[in-house]
This record gives sequence, C-alpha cells and structure tokens, in this order.
Amino acid sequence: MTMLSSENREHRKGVALVLATAYVALRLPLAIDDPCTVGRSLSSDLRNMTILTFSAAIRVPKPTTLLSIIGSVLLAACSNGLPQRETPNEVVWLEQNWSDEQRSWFHHVDQGTQSFLIPLEWFSALEQPGLHLFGDKPLLEPDYMAQIGFIPADRSAANPAGLPVGFAVGTPDADGNTPVGFTCAACHTGQMTYQGVSIRYDGGPAMIAADVFMGVLLRSMMETAFNTRQFHRFAQRVLGDDPEPEAKEELGRAFRATVLRLITFTFRSIEEVEERELLASIEAGEGHSRLKSLAEAVEATLGQTEGYARTDALTRIGNQVFALDVNRPENFAPVSAPVSFPPIWNTSWFNWVQYDGSIMQPMMRNAGESLGVGALITLDASSADNLSSSVRIDNLYEIEHTLAGATPPFDTQSFNGLRSPRWPEDILGEIDQAKAALGADLYQQYCQSCHLPAPDTDAFWSEEHWSVTNGAGVRLLDVPLIPVSQIGTDPEQSKVLATRFVNTEGMGINTTISVGADCETLQVTDGPRESFAFSLGSVVEEIVLDWYEKNEVPASDRERLNGYMPNCLQASESYKARPLNGIWATAPFLHNGSVPNLYALLSPVDERPTRFHVGGLEFDPVQVGYETHEQRGLFLFDASRSGNSNAGHEFRDGSGPGVIGPLLAPELRWALVEYLKTL
Repeated sequence: MTMLSSENREHRKGVALVLATAYVALRLPLAIDDPCTVGRSLSSDLRNMTILTFSAAIRVPKPTTLLSIIGSVLLAACSNGLPQRETPNEVVWLEQNWSDEQRSWFHHVDQGTQSFLIPLEWFSALEQPGLHLFGDKPLLEPDYMAQIGFIPADRSAANPAGLPVGFAVGTPDADGNTPVGFTCAACHTGQMTYQGVSIRYDGGPAMIAADVFMGVLLRSMMETAFNTRQFHRFAQRVLGDDPEPEAKEELGRAFRATVLRLITFTFRSIEEVEERELLASIEAGEGHSRLKSLAEAVEATLGQTEGYARTDALTRIGNQVFALDVNRPENFAPVSAPVSFPPIWNTSWFNWVQYDGSIMQPMMRNAGESLGVGALITLDASSADNLSSSVRIDNLYEIEHTLAGATPPFDTQSFNGLRSPRWPEDILGEIDQAKAALGADLYQQYCQSCHLPAPDTDAFWSEEHWSVTNGAGVRLLDVPLIPVSQIGTDPEQSKVLATRFVNTEGMGINTTISVGADCETLQVTDGPRESFAFSLGSVVEEIVLDWYEKNEVPASDRERLNGYMPNCLQASESYKARPLNGIWATAPFLHNGSVPNLYALLSPVDERPTRFHVGGLEFDPVQVGYETHEQRGLFLFDASRSGNSNAGHEFRDGSGPGVIGPLLAPELRWALVEYLKTL
C-alpha cells in the first residue's frame, strides 16, 4: 500500500522495475509447460538485476529486494513441481462421534479471515500458474488443490462455493465483494492413503503446505496481472462475457494494486535495521557484495521454510498483527520455530494449550489464530475503530463448543465432542494383541508419568489428573508441562514467546491480562519494546471485548463464551505432554515434525533419519507414519537446520537431557508401536 501511494520518484522507479522485470521473467519461460521453470529463471535473473540496480545506486531497497525474494519464494514453492496425487479408489471418513452436517460446518465455518487479500469473486476466477497447452485451468480445480494437500469438498449449504476443506467465505461487503480465507479445518483435518483408500479424519494434523500455496497464488496473480490474454479471461469470469472497457480497466488497476500489496505483505522479510545497514554499505561502496550475500541468505531461508504439515504459527501471528497489519517492518521476525499442526481432539478440556502450554483461555487461542490467518484488525490509537476486528467471535465459540461436546467428560469418563479416530483394522490391518499387551506394560512403565495413563483406563479419569476446575466448577485435565531442559527436544518453539519483543507505540493498548502459572494480574500498555506474548494477549483481549460491547453481550454470557477461563498467559520454556489418544494418526512426530514414524521415535537419536521427505500421503502401518522416500514436489526435512532438531525424547542407555528411558530392544519398540495403535 505504501508503494502505491508514495510520491518519491526513485521509489516509483523501483516499483516499475519490479513490474517490468517480473513481467519479462514470467513470460519468457512459458514456452515450456513447466511452472517451476519460472521460479528458477526468476530467482537467478532477479538476483543479478537486484545487484546491478543497487550498484547503480538506485536507492529503493524494498522494491528491489523484492526481486530476489519473489524469485526465491517461487523457486522454493515450485522447485520440484507439485506432488503427484493418485486419485483414490475409495474415500473413508473415520467415525469420530459427530455427524456429516457437523463435519461440513466445521470444514467451512467463517472465522472472519481474509487470508489472500482478494475477494471470492477474484479468487475463484484465477487460473493455475504456467502455460497450459490445452486451455486454461482453474486454480481451484480439486485435483490441483489436492496436490498442495487440500482435501476436495462438495458444494453444500455450508460450502456453496465448492471450496476445499478449510476455506470459508464471509458476508459480502457493501460493494458486493465476498471475503474468503482459511478456517481452522485447513490445518486440522488429517488424511492418509493406503493401497488406494483415502482415510480422512477431523481434528488431526493436515498435510498442507501453506507457504507453497501462497507461492502458487502469487504467481497465478502475477501472470493474470501482466498476461493480456489471461487477464481478459479473468475479467470475463469476474465481470461477465462481454465486460465494458471502463469496468475492465478499473478491475485491472485494482487487481494490479492488490498484486503489489500481496507481494509486500507476503515477502517483507528484510527488517528495517538490515535495510539501513544495506544502504550504508552501498554508500560506502560495498553494495555489491553485501547485497549478494543478502540475496543468498533470503533464498536459503525461503528454501527451508516450513514445508508440508507444519507452520511457525506463533511467529506468523506476531508478524501479521504487529508488522504487516500496521506496516511496521521492525516488528517482523523470520520464521524460526516451525511446528506440526497439532491434533485438537479434547484440547477444550486441557488447562493449558499450545505446544508450549502458553495459553489458558479457549477464546484467546482461537481469536489469536484467526488474526494470524488474515482476520482484519485496526491498531491505531487515533482511530475511532481502534482494536476492532473482523474476527467472528460467535463462530469461534461454536467451533470450540462443537469440538468439546456439551457434557463434562469427568462425569462420563469419555470425551463427548469430537473424538480421536480409532485405528481402522479393516483398512490398515489387524493389531497384534499379544504385542500390544506387552506394549501396554511398557507404556505404563516408561510413558504415562508424562503423558498420563491411557484415556481408556479408570486411572486417566481419576481426580489426581482432573484436579483443575474452571470458573463454572467443571473439571479440567491438568496436562503436564515438561521443561525443555528435561525433554531435550528442539528449544526454538519454547523461546518464541519468552524472547520476542515488539514496538507497540501508538497502538492504543491499555489492557489487564493475567500471566504466569498463578495468573497474576498485569497491566499492559503501549511501548517501544514490549513483550510480544503479553502484547498479543492484550490485543486479543481488546478485540474480544470490542465484539462483546458492540453485540451487547451480558457479563454472564461473556464468561461462557470465554470457556469460564481467564485470559492467562505464560512463557515457561516447556512443552506439553498431551494424552496419546489418536497418536497413530499424527505423524511426523515431536512438536517440530522431526521424526517420521513411531518406531524412529522409540529409537535412539543416532538411529533416527536426519533427512526425509514430507508431503506424501501413503501410510506405513508397520512403522506408523507416512512413507518418506523422494518424490517430485515433496519437502526435504533436514534435521540439521535451526528449529529442526530431532534430538530429545530418547530411549537409550545412560542419562542426561532428553533421555526418558533405557535403550529398548527392537522387539520392545515394536510392542510399544503396536500398543500405541490401540489408543
């Protein structure tokens, strides 16, 4: 948005260079029907042009840096093409204690997000990127979206647009534009295939790659904006078969402006301080080498990214709220702690949620997630609408209530909302009950001290473990938090809330929240260097209160919508040891997805694979995890990268951080694997 409104001549020159170079680089490789040729050409050509541009002392760091960033991210998103997905012979949704109507609603309920900065009318008119010799192909074609990991969905009352699972549409605005964005099912609907059968289940980790999708979306939009024939087809879909020239021209202006805005919002990964250092280097005559190293670092970072089945959620929420939404690049933090999409079975009954056990209140968790995936918010103390948002607080409560079920589980000794799926023996093979019996003894000996007794036992439902109550007197599960120093797994996720600070001056934050294990009161205000965790908690508190006030929600109902829990936050540098029901359906394992299967998880670290491919859907029912051999388009997980360590949670002889039990002979590991299938 700043790029479009600036009157700076050199800045405009940089914008023109971005557009012209992107236009040429995108068009030239299209003689080959390989969408990733564009990424390769763009990456190297734009880096060279960036260097030449800065060598010529054109002082426009943001647009010209975008040249290398755009090329790098397209290369990262498409370096090996998209994965090939076989059309299943059969689709099976596992039984989880809710109806088809509940499932469809969950898949498409509106959280108030506008994740892609474009309305549904544009989104549904886009084409798949690349040259298609036999005609244009819709971006939202189910088979194409399935390559990125999105599950196709039929048109229904909950999904009138026929969007994939995890996409939701909102209420049209005054101009008739319909918002569209992600909803929580995008990241929390699992799938796997086995011998031609597609097994699907709700609440489990998805096998999507959001970063790949955003790269694909950007490229589709850039091609649409600067390819005359493609834009004409786009305009026909949006405006009708014979659009008026004036309407088409106006659509073109608006669409190209949005392309620039999306580029800026998605790829502003160079912090303000680095830009100042870069300009200083250029003025000192060192621009060529400085920029070359910077471009290489950007490409390396984007080449790693999160990949399939995980995201750096907390960092991205902070970037969206405190950097992109308010145009403060100094608050932008690079992705540093990707985590697997967590299963959400039964989490409504936990006293602390998130991998690091940092959040207590369900509404806080869900509203924060909505902001992170594109709900709109105003953070400007001078605005009359400050701290208002597009978040659908009412729908967030209904999502939580549907997942939880109405009956308190302590009274029934069963979870009565969405339940974790049971191992489908008719598809994946029968469980060896003799091995599982031995594994049950091993679980009791080595696992339940952290992960609690198995949920199908009386011991799990004892008052010892359900010792916490919410404000309505309902018992909650006291989920153990294990210090990183003890469990020994990658520490990066546990540091995000504890170590990040943001500049919130002028945002109008002045809120009381609760912090620490004892939920002590804390007043949070604006400042130049404030805790990210507490500032985010305060912003979410304010937007929820704003919604309550505007909708005249009485105090008693506010407590109910908040789950009768305070907005309490902590940053304990620990990880939550959740119950292991449904564990078989949550690969890859550990919080950062660094271990591909259960057998490897029960093995010493030096026996775990350090590099494996993620994104394939074929399941291995023996080792219990997805197959990891190389295929086109899959993400290569490298445990040597920061945030990707596969250490800790280890069974080996000796002692020390991360050792939780003795070395298990292979037959004992197999017995535990067999037992874990039963949970």
